[in-house]
Amino acid sequence: MDNLAHTLIGIGVARAGLSRKFGPGTTLTLAIASNLPDIDVLWAIWDPWDRFMVRRTHTHALVTLPVLAALLATAIRFRHRDRPWTVLFGLSALGIALHLLFDLVNSFGVVLLWPFTLHRFELASIFIIDLFIWGVMLAPMIASWGVKSEDLRRRGYQAAVALLGVYVILCLAAHSQAEALARGDLARRNLHPTALQVFPEPLGPHRFRAVARVGAAWHVSLCRPASGACDERAVIPTHDAEPRVAEIRATPRGKALERFMAAPVWTLHPDGRVEVYDLRFRSLVVVRSGTFEIAFPPGGTDPVVK
Repeated sequence: MDNLAHTLIGIGVARAGLSRKFGPGTTLTLAIASNLPDIDVLWAIWDPWDRFMVRRTHTHALVTLPVLAALLATAIRFRHRDRPWTVLFGLSALGIALHLLFDLVNSFGVVLLWPFTLHRFELASIFIIDLFIWGVMLAPMIASWGVKSEDLRRRGYQAAVALLGVYVILCLAAHSQAEALARGDLARRNLHPTALQVFPEPLGPHRFRAVARVGAAWHVSLCRPASGACDERAVIPTHDAEPRVAEIRATPRGKALERFMAAPVWTLHPDGRVEVYDLRFRSLVVVRSGTFEIAFPPGGTDPVVK
């Protein structure tokens, strides 16, 4: 999830009742904690490879949650010395947990169980930038400018948090429906995929992109849970069985790419150059939505991040 959404969610949860219960420092703590795991973006300063490969790993793991919460609670206590450290720790842990939850529902994956496994868990139900989340969490903030009653302001935030919860559940249900539609469409066409992934498209849960691996190609479809339609839009070949590609896939960075990418498309060019990208990031409704393309020069195995 983008950082504006993380911040608004942290503030909204704080003002829905926790600020009243725990006093000064609650909103500040939750606003910072709701963004804290994203400090891993700093690693990208030194290596563009890390911008994607290391994102949502170490600082997004369950094992580091209490460590980050303890550090933030200690830092916040310098400003709010009258607040019990245990309360600040609990609020920090809550904010970090909210961050992990709303990253989990995106299409990128969260390495929750690092360092025990590098598997990226993802529910892939909400696009990384969601205007509904912005709107529903900004609404009570804007409305409160003209409201003097603290109780009314708090109820506004409570309603926003409740709507947010309902929205997440609806998106999860829409993802499940889109996957069922994709499986049904493949079965009707007598296609038997070895892998099937469903990713959210921008601007709401009414459209999902289904990518199914059948033989040496990915079949890409646009599924609409509300109408029950699922239309194939492209068939994209992948050359991962070619000897040159297999050589790259066997390298440490090749294996890392295979772990990271949900639906990798490998392309072998006549000059021996190899490129790979992930269909997870290729929207059907937004032009030029591709990102994190990797190229390997002819005869080489050192990747170049585009």
